[in-house]
Amino acid sequence: MKMKRNGRHWFAFAGLLLLAAVLFSYAMFQGGFVSWFLFYSFLPLGLYALLIVIYPLRGVAVSRTVPVRRYHADEPIPVAARIDLPWPIPLATLAVVEEERKRVGAIVAWPFRRLTCTWPLRLPRGRHQLETVILEVGDPFGWVNKMASFPAPCTVIVYPRYIEWPFEAVHEWFAHGKAARPISLHRDMAVAAGTREYVPGDKMSWVHWKASARRQELMTKEFDEQRNDGWIVVLDGASSPAFEELVTLAASVSKALLDQGLPAGLLFAGKKRSFLAPRRHDEQWQSILLLLAEVNGEGKDPLVRTLAEETNWRAAAGCVILTSTLSIPLLQQLRALASKRHVVLYIVSREWSHEQQSWADGLRRNGVYVSRIDPQMLQPVQQGGGNR
Repeated sequence: MKMKRNGRHWFAFAGLLLLAAVLFSYAMFQGGFVSWFLFYSFLPLGLYALLIVIYPLRGVAVSRTVPVRRYHADEPIPVAARIDLPWPIPLATLAVVEEERKRVGAIVAWPFRRLTCTWPLRLPRGRHQLETVILEVGDPFGWVNKMASFPAPCTVIVYPRYIEWPFEAVHEWFAHGKAARPISLHRDMAVAAGTREYVPGDKMSWVHWKASARRQELMTKEFDEQRNDGWIVVLDGASSPAFEELVTLAASVSKALLDQGLPAGLLFAGKKRSFLAPRRHDEQWQSILLLLAEVNGEGKDPLVRTLAEETNWRAAAGCVILTSTLSIPLLQQLRALASKRHVVLYIVSREWSHEQQSWADGLRRNGVYVSRIDPQMLQPVQQGGGNR
């Protein structure tokens, strides 16, 4: 077991020995009840400090556990540490410190060899690898303190929070756009209009083997009526002060679509693109949360390039695009998309200029459902802290 050794307690104990020698000398030369009372009163405290110095802290066995369930951002996570002590002696203070957070997790005083302490840990969205637990022992007066760190690895995935998105908003999307018409599920399987890259979930009977051999990758036939009722939530991965609110909105919209029984997928338009094909089964919600837990807003204007280049979701009936900025190249891409399918645009931004308002009005005339959301609306009352 790896341990960080701290030798400062030896200096502290040397000071106690010096103090004991001074008290003993005082009692020998001065004599009387008071001087000997001081010496004998100090003696048990000094012996306990010696016990702390020689205590084999490196022999402690530490393990950390986190209950298996779904945790959301800023939700208290109950972290438990089991500690097996080598000697069955009472420790006046035993502090368990979460090194990654640089704060005390729990302070206990226990006379037994085995104990378990639990403390709440709040973590931001993401995948976190907890590595080390620090133990600190000392005497009641804090004269001698001993510290050691122990490896106790544990992986915690913190999912984004989400709010209950009103189902009326989902139904309103279908009343907008040039593509607002009944969605045809019919596919003309006789004639292929083209090919595209293979997407997990495509039937093997759709694979175009000749095109796959030429491209050295799987290609799927694209039919004239291959449109379905699936929706794609497109998350802008550009650097933005409102990126966390965009992630919350992506989770909220995805869950609203799945609750309506619609197949929902997710496309992250970031520095590294990630795509989940539309599905309506129960595992899709967990897959969306897992993807959103690990995304980072580090891209530079990736949304326009993604909308221009992405071909995996051409068959989707509609797309919900989430961004914090509007630009002329983005307007052009949205107009092209709106001529083929439902397009919903949510802009999460505190500021809304007259120019952006005119751009939004133009998009509405082209059939795009446009709505601006203040980031504050996605912060105060957030749900998703339970095990859903």
